[in-house]
Amino acid sequence: MKANRKFVEGDEAVSAVIGVILMVAITVAIAATVYVYVSGMIGVQQKVPTVQLLAQEDDDRLAIINTDSDVYWDNLAIRSTADVFIMINSEVPAAGGYNLTADTYYNISSAAFSTALAHVLVRGSDFIDVEANGGPHADVTITIIHDDTDTTLGTYTYSSIAERA
Repeated sequence: MKANRKFVEGDEAVSAVIGVILMVAITVAIAATVYVYVSGMIGVQQKVPTVQLLAQEDDDRLAIINTDSDVYWDNLAIRSTADVFIMINSEVPAAGGYNLTADTYYNISSAAFSTALAHVLVRGSDFIDVEANGGPHADVTITIIHDDTDTTLGTYTYSSIAERA
């Protein structure tokens, strides 16, 4: 019985201090984990969409063959190695099309759509018509870029592009 009293009546142990230190350490660890999760350090990376295009030399058209269901024109950009004129689906609301200056990055929706129609889904039957500005061009490369992730979706070279009528 005396042995048990020694623990009860003796000097206080350091367990209260250690308990507080452990509780503070656990709280800091939980707070750090929540901060890392919320701040996006562990977040999900943005998915690059799949857009399959086919360069049609005979009619200077870039046809969309297949695409993911959540790809919008305002998420795509275009760059050309020559001065060209583009039209989306031959019926672009913004003045019938848009002139692109060589080696300049253009968001397709701002280049080809009015702001009211900028958020339009890209469908498998869509196409981009390309015409040359300032005379026919040879060896013109068109690059389609996913604007949000800055990823090249495709690069297409035409041996020649007819002059805009």
